[in-house]
Amino acid sequence: MSHLSEHDRWPATSLMGMLGGAEQHALLAKGVRRGFPAGETLVSEGDRRDEVYLLVSGFVKIFGNTYDGRQVLLSIRTTGDLIGELAALDGEPRSATVTAATKTETRMFGSETFRSFLDGHPSTAQAVQRYVNRKLRLATRHRIDVGGASVLVRLARVLDRLAVSHGRRTEAGIRIEVPLSQVELAALVGAAEPSVHRALSELRQRGILVTGYRHIVVADPPGLVEAAQEAPDSIA
Repeated sequence: MSHLSEHDRWPATSLMGMLGGAEQHALLAKGVRRGFPAGETLVSEGDRRDEVYLLVSGFVKIFGNTYDGRQVLLSIRTTGDLIGELAALDGEPRSATVTAATKTETRMFGSETFRSFLDGHPSTAQAVQRYVNRKLRLATRHRIDVGGASVLVRLARVLDRLAVSHGRRTEAGIRIEVPLSQVELAALVGAAEPSVHRALSELRQRGILVTGYRHIVVADPPGLVEAAQEAPDSIA
């Protein structure tokens, strides 16, 4: 496989997509191969373990616990993304739980190995800083997107972002590759499950979405963008 095709398989917005070919190979070679079946936990909120995972394939879901004990889906990570880098860099407990959504392959780094690698590879260290900053910006954007609008608009915004970041073009439209239950989708949108169900039905009726068991196809991407920009409506 050529370096160009190897580089192209990493999403541009992932850490690996920010690195050059030589840096990618050096980082991969430093990690220990570790696989996780769907449903297995990589890291647990509050844990003091500080290993770092680089996602080579698959999807993971990131959850946080509320004060009343509910588990809330915060975000999704996929190929080329890092998991657990904050604990390795600042020594604080894990801030969230990460679970494999699909069969997932990783490269695992001990915290000392990870920090040592960054010390010896300044360009990778700078990319990690940009990557962390990007995740913080996305978290802020998500809070804005799911606040102050109707459930339908919030759902359309979340699905549009998922289609861009985790979508695969098919003859039927853009298939969102992440397997999400309706409960998890409601958590991402920040709304009650019945409200999200009604909003999904509305988007299906408009011909914007086609849905099945744990999969969503965006049949009309421009229509989804238009729905994401609508004024608040009655679906709440």
